[in-house]
Amino acid sequence: MPRLSVGVQAADLGRLSEAVAALAEAGVERLHFDVMDGVFVPRLMGGAELFSALRRVTDLPLDVHLMTVHPERHVAAFEGAERITVHAEATPHLHRALAEAERIGARPGVALLPGSHPSGAMGVLEVIEHVLLVAVDPGFPGARFVPAVLRKAKELKGKLEELGREGIAVGVDGGVNLENLAAIAEVADFVVSGSAVMRDPGPRTNLSRFFAVLEGGKA
Repeated sequence: MPRLSVGVQAADLGRLSEAVAALAEAGVERLHFDVMDGVFVPRLMGGAELFSALRRVTDLPLDVHLMTVHPERHVAAFEGAERITVHAEATPHLHRALAEAERIGARPGVALLPGSHPSGAMGVLEVIEHVLLVAVDPGFPGARFVPAVLRKAKELKGKLEELGREGIAVGVDGGVNLENLAAIAEVADFVVSGSAVMRDPGPRTNLSRFFAVLEGGKA
């Protein structure tokens, strides 16, 4: 069954502790934390201070997704994350960024934008734990899910198997909701969803539906 990571910034950040506690009580096992620099993507979100505040109010594993140029300069600010994911498109020093993540005790991974070829991850397979396929153009509110990412995920998993790297997890992030979750679950090892979990009728109800689909049932 694919694992679910919930984008915590879709919650009410003014009541961060309560929101995180509610997610944990509803069965969430990992939180996803986006960092956007306004350069690599056209939005500002998720600084180190907010990450530190989040770290203080939960023991849940934190999965940091750096959507920043030169991520190797910023990785160390997120010490305490379980996983750190950097974009292959964001730096010519990808190995350095991944090594920095490993140095601070995080499991390193590579993210790819919807239009990027899976080959962007091929050069670092020996040092990564996962590949995150972004299924929307990030930083644009209301961006639509790109269905071609499903085919890319399937192709990538086939290539990893061919290379004997089946242990590298493949995830899908962006635009994940109850309408497309079943199709995503067929090709991904983990999924990331934020607003679809937090919207009405609320995270408890939405998560029960998410888990039902991920377990192979109906929402």
